[in-house]
Amino acid sequence: MNIIKLRGEDQQLYYLVAHLIMNEDVLGYNLNYPYRTSPDYLWFVAMEEDHTLGFIPVKLKYGNAKINNYYVADDDSAVFSALLQEITTTLISEYELEAVTHMRHIPDFEKNGFSVTHYWKRYVKMRAFKDEKKCL
Repeated sequence: MNIIKLRGEDQQLYYLVAHLIMNEDVLGYNLNYPYRTSPDYLWFVAMEEDHTLGFIPVKLKYGNAKINNYYVADDDSAVFSALLQEITTTLISEYELEAVTHMRHIPDFEKNGFSVTHYWKRYVKMRAFKDEKKCL
């Protein structure tokens, strides 16, 4: 598996994820919320040969890195781990790393150094701290 990092408006990004983010099943995975991007985003895309396994866009702004929407085919834990490890390795030294995740993904994020900071009905807010980098 290869993790590719792309800026939010990179043309290659559209080629790698457009077929997914416009797919009804993938939108359903995200509870029908649209995926967003802008120049403020850095996308982490998991690839195997020419197949997109998943992606996590991270919004970078004012020293904060926020994960709010993502997709991993079949909720594959190995793909989650690879993506989250790459995100943490790349960003934790310069950014406060937060994530809004589905309840069902708490274990995937926890085993990669994130801790729950707030619970809602369908989601949780999680943070990864520099001194608690379990995944590195």
